Parts: sequence; structure tokens; C-alpha cells
Amino acid sequence: MEFIVGRLTDKSHYALNDTITSMNAGILSLLPKIGGRTMSLTLYTYIYENYRFFDVPIDSIWIWIFAFLAHDLAYYLAHRAIHEAGIFWSFHQMHHSSEYYNLSTALRQGCIQEMGTIFFESLQSFITPPPLFLAHKYLNTLYQFWIHTEVIPKLGPLEYILNTPSHHRVHHGRNPYCIDKNYAGVLIIWDKIFGTFELERDAEKPVYGLITNVKSFDALWLQFFEFKAIGWDKGWMKNKKGEDRFPGIWNKIKCVVAPPGWFRGLPTKQFFWWRCMEDPGKGIPKIEKTVVRYSQPLNLYETLYCVALFLTSFGCSTEFYPHRNEMSWQLFFAYSAYLVSHIQAVGYYLDKRYS
Repeated sequence: MEFIVGRLTDKSHYALNDTITSMNAGILSLLPKIGGRTMSLTLYTYIYENYRFFDVPIDSIWIWIFAFLAHDLAYYLAHRAIHEAGIFWSFHQMHHSSEYYNLSTALRQGCIQEMGTIFFESLQSFITPPPLFLAHKYLNTLYQFWIHTEVIPKLGPLEYILNTPSHHRVHHGRNPYCIDKNYAGVLIIWDKIFGTFELERDAEKPVYGLITNVKSFDALWLQFFEFKAIGWDKGWMKNKKGEDRFPGIWNKIKCVVAPPGWFRGLPTKQFFWWRCMEDPGKGIPKIEKTVVRYSQPLNLYETLYCVALFLTSFGCSTEFYPHRNEMSWQLFFAYSAYLVSHIQAVGYYLDKRYS
């Protein structure tokens, strides 16, 4: 429906290579969930069972309201941390790597992102019972699907309270005014309270993607390249004179834990346990006059082959994920290897790396 409305109104755009990459990222992001979810829930349950402040009736309306607010605030903090806290950005950048903004972008998730958010989720465990935590976690995630679209305009008074497609378009933009803004899950009030709110500008619509776009559809490279970029490459950058931009071991370590956009001389400020940029838009390049999205045009046969590969892996995933907890480890790893190899093969063809 979004695709049809977008074509009729020219308000949303899809590209086959980008959409397949986003959906493949969604498939890939489910692979480690058996570990990530288990680790998160195990830690949460352990804290609740041993250190909860008091017992609350799970059918109380007040604990449901508290759990909703607590999880939404925890999501804001976690989301902000994986944007601003140095190497933590590597867990999340995959979600922002698309140069398009549509419902398929919502599926483009970092496959190990949850490893970077466990701490914040566990903050609720001293009060909220685990079943309520899981309920609000899934409801919060479900809510955020529909806001990944350009076809829904601003929603009047709802814009004051809720995270809407307009607010989230800003979050995904790479314009200077969009950087590190609108981290909300359901309620936009957290951004207004903590000073990270920004309205969508009608005169300067958001342009999507990373500040420096990756220019690849390679699924694993898109997932993990930022660990190398921040964890190693950034520390060895040189200026125009050939001098180190981060001289000495301490500066190289600092650039790993400092905000991703930080360079020596740029002011930062403390928020929670990490430091963030005082002016996130400073040093961010202006949007180019003519935006050219990365693409490697395929002929008809290449397109049909990539679609066939994708449909094969998608069909495999629909058989695999509902039954993976019942599988032997051998079968589990066989399915996983099959999915990863097919997803990688699609990426190679979309990048035309075989020619």
C-alpha cells in the first residue's frame, strides 16, 4: 500500500536492491536473537527475582502504566547511547544505512544491537515483572514500524506527544539539523525533556543515509564495518599535512569512546554515563545539491536471479525461525550457514562484484 501511494503521490520511493538489502538485514538480525534475547531476559529475570524493590500485582493498571513509561524512557536512553557513546554506534548504524526511507527500512536492523541495550532494559527490572517488560518491549517495537514512511504527513496535535513519521524522518536524516535528534520510541516527550527534539523543516526535507554512505549491499559488511571504522581507522586518521589527528595512545582510545562525530577541539558535554556533542550538527557537511543514491543497475536476468535468491532465503527463514528452538545444534548451524551464504550472495550480485 505504501509503495502504491508513494508512486501516486511521489512521496515515497522504493528501490529493489535497497528493499532486498533491508529485508535481508531483517532476516539476519533474527539469527542471534536466540542468544541476545536469552541473555537479556536471563539478566532481567535474575535481577527481578533477587533485587526487586517490592512485589506488585501484575493485573494492576498502575503497574501497566508504569511499565509503559519505564520501558519507553529506557528505550530513549538506550537509543541515544547507541548513537552517541562511541563504539556503541557500531551496533546500530545498520538501521541508518539505507538511502531510502520507507516501511522496509524499519526491518533494516543491526543483528547484535540488543547486546548494546541490555543494560538500559535491565534498569526496569527492580520494579517491573518480566512478563510486563516483554509485553511493552514488543509493543514498543511494533509501534515504531509504521513511523518509517514518507507518505504520512504531520499529524496535528499528536505531534506534541507521540513519536510520529515526521519526527522519525528527522531522526533518519543526514542533514546537519537532523543529527542526533528525536530518539523517542512512542512518546516524543523524552526528547523535549532532554533537549534532543527537532521539528521536520518543510524548507529542508531530510535526506537519508549515513553521513558518509557505505555504497554497498554486502549484508555482513554493512553490519560490522563501523567497528573497524571507529575502533581502528578513526584513530589513525591524518590531516592534510600528514599528521595524526589523534596523536598518542590516549587520544586513539578517546576517539573510540567519544561520540562518533567527535574530533579534537570539538566540545562535548556529559549525559548519563557518556559524553555527547554540544553541537551535533557542527562539522556535518551540507546536503549536496544533487543527491545520487548508490546503485549498480542490473539487467533482467541478474534481477530475476537476485529475486530468486532472496525468495529462497526468505522461504528458508519462515521455516527455520518458528522451529529453531526444537532443532539440534547441527541443523541449527546448517540453516544459519545456508541463510547467511544466500544473503551474502545476493549482496555480491547487487554490488556486481562478480563481474
